Amino acid sequence: MLSPHHLHMMRIAALCTWAVMGVPVVFNALVRHTVSPLGFVIWGASSLVFALAFWSSTREQLKPQPDPARSVTLLWVQSISGVINVWDGLYGFSAFFLVLVAMQLLPTFSLREVQKLLPTLQSGEAAPRIRIRGAVLWMLGQTAAVAFVHGLRHGWLGVAPLVAAYIGFQLYVLFSSHLAASERRSRQVLEQAYAEVRATQGLLLDSSRLSERLSIARELHDVAGHHLTALSLNLEVAVHSEPRRLEYLQKSQVLAKLLLSGVRETVTALRGEATLNVTEALHTLIQNVPGPQIHLDVPQNLLLSDPLRAQILVRCVQEIITNAMRHAEAEHLHIQVVRDAEAVQLTATDDGLGLQEGQKEGNGLRGMRERLAEVAGHLEVHGAPGQGTRIFLTLPLGGNA
Repeated sequence: MLSPHHLHMMRIAALCTWAVMGVPVVFNALVRHTVSPLGFVIWGASSLVFALAFWSSTREQLKPQPDPARSVTLLWVQSISGVINVWDGLYGFSAFFLVLVAMQLLPTFSLREVQKLLPTLQSGEAAPRIRIRGAVLWMLGQTAAVAFVHGLRHGWLGVAPLVAAYIGFQLYVLFSSHLAASERRSRQVLEQAYAEVRATQGLLLDSSRLSERLSIARELHDVAGHHLTALSLNLEVAVHSEPRRLEYLQKSQVLAKLLLSGVRETVTALRGEATLNVTEALHTLIQNVPGPQIHLDVPQNLLLSDPLRAQILVRCVQEIITNAMRHAEAEHLHIQVVRDAEAVQLTATDDGLGLQEGQKEGNGLRGMRERLAEVAGHLEVHGAPGQGTRIFLTLPLGGNA
């Protein structure tokens, strides 16, 4: 679908076009009196119906959850009123209503290929976001209707050039919209991938620090601790065998014990600080996400010492954001993370399309289950059509997390 900004600009440009197309007809009817009263009434009524339907259709597309049935119905009204407008009006300009309809075809047929009206996909299969086949068929159908009306009213001699001209105009508008939607889609994917890379880099950096600290702790304990212990024992023996050096040896013994105590304290401190800051990784992950709006509730310092569990938690949040953006078409996503002594619990709710009846889990949810299964975790997914999705997961911490 197009962005709200593009849709808003499209509404303004289209309504201006609609108003300009009506000026010659009104002038001919009121000043030159070259338009019959009945023809003027038919033209005016169909133009007004078209404008109201167009305004309602584009307004529907600006909603967080557009109704596919309502959107298609409004397109029908516009196409039919456009064909009627050609019957008695300024014929060359009136057919431009088809172009205005073509501007809306892609956003409408991007609503999961209008899945409520055309349930051709298998249960659980993710429908593509940008489908142009239905839009092209609609465009050809309304052009054929206008050509038929023009042929009845004015003869069939000029139908072919008319059809060629308006198909060209409509294709230009349709593929321009397709290009804009594809570009926006690609930008969303790129921005999300960038956020995921930044979050992963943060985890890798913390994991590297953790490995370095553990390595230093082992070295201090195995090497320095061992030698200082031996020094302390040797000095203690010297105290008993060399009474004349008792004072100096006792001081040396005290210093050696102090050094040994300092090494042990350093080892303890390094091991205690060897944790991964998951809070920072999650905040990095949600930065610059183009949509939906993410509300993150996470402890200020969520620290995990197990790199595997930290990675699983971040990957699950990443997948939740991806599903809300690509499949649920949600406007808001709420993520709450809570930790206790035994586990980390995450609850995520969105206001998207929800789960369709009989829908199977995709690769993303299966991947989340597999990751959590590695650490005896648990995942629950609940949702209903049009009521959003709720995800609850439990990540056990284990003895060293």
